Amino acid sequence: MHAFAPRRSTETQISGAITLGWRIAVLYSLRADELPTSPPDNLLPMRGSLPAAERLALELRAAAGDADRLGVPLESGALDDLLELAARAAQSDQAETQFRDRIRAWHVELETMLWADHEATGKAYELGSFLSDTSNRVVLELRRGEHARTHVTRELRCVFARERVERIKRLLDDLQARIDPAAVRIVKQHLAAWQHAVRDRTPRAATRSGLEPLDSQVVTWFQLLTGDKEPEAFIGHDDRARVRGTMLGRIARSYRRNWLAIASAAAVAAGAVAALLLLNPDGTATLKVLAVLSPFAGALGVSLTSIGLTVRKSLDARAELLWNTALVEVIAERTLRVEDLLKSPVRPRRRLAAPVSRRRSHSDTPAAAQRRSGAPADAR
Repeated sequence: MHAFAPRRSTETQISGAITLGWRIAVLYSLRADELPTSPPDNLLPMRGSLPAAERLALELRAAAGDADRLGVPLESGALDDLLELAARAAQSDQAETQFRDRIRAWHVELETMLWADHEATGKAYELGSFLSDTSNRVVLELRRGEHARTHVTRELRCVFARERVERIKRLLDDLQARIDPAAVRIVKQHLAAWQHAVRDRTPRAATRSGLEPLDSQVVTWFQLLTGDKEPEAFIGHDDRARVRGTMLGRIARSYRRNWLAIASAAAVAAGAVAALLLLNPDGTATLKVLAVLSPFAGALGVSLTSIGLTVRKSLDARAELLWNTALVEVIAERTLRVEDLLKSPVRPRRRLAAPVSRRRSHSDTPAAAQRRSGAPADAR
């Protein structure tokens, strides 16, 4: 069983940097011609239904607010220029290109400033960008039109390639003291599952709606790592019962593995008690020994109460470890979306064994076997 660090919430600065990296990547990936051209009739428009100009302005102001809270604000003049380009991006390809070029330049500036100011913040910003682009890059391949499934499949294998997955895991390891360890473990388990699954499987549908499971997956990672949603919030009452069952199963397996040590300790304790009773039936000698040792034990701070507290703390720590491990196992299984995106694996057909003839051929007779071995016909 691997060590499990105490649970903690993600630090505010790290959460803000992950969020900023995520927002900048989303802002850079948006295309005006893929956004609604007008708000829905008779309904107030929400974020996802805003027309292009309003949606770009919303995402831009949200990113600027996150940057300001991190202490790397965007100058007011630069923000005004970006807002003007965002307003014209829906009508002009040139304005949209200029808008994306300015976002890219802002991204480089932010990354440089954050890494220079506080390395952990720079890594958190990079982590947020990585998470967002896991989906953004695959969606980008849909724009190629012809042979979309081939392009999407290839890009899925690229975003979950070993080098990229290891880079994300390394960022998680570097930030593990500042992020909830349960969230880190869940994301790592998911990354390993996706990396394995995309090697020889293809998406069910190479469409925008068909990629929704991937979008949902990366949003789950974002919520876990930023602390926007506690891991326990992803499971219900039935899953919590599974956590308890998994925890009890781990305890039982642990005791089965250590049954010899437990039995030996119990035998030693029983033997010591039996020896004391045999050598000192009336118990006077035992009391004298305890009377001599108790002052030394007291001087060392050893007492039944302290021993009991130590044992209790040890048991509580072990119970917490087992609970957290079981919790991660159940949440990781519940929130994994890879099966929703990919087709079921193709299983090779079993080859039927050739029927064995009950009648021996002439070549399998004892005489034939003897001739092949060179032995005389009358040899036994």
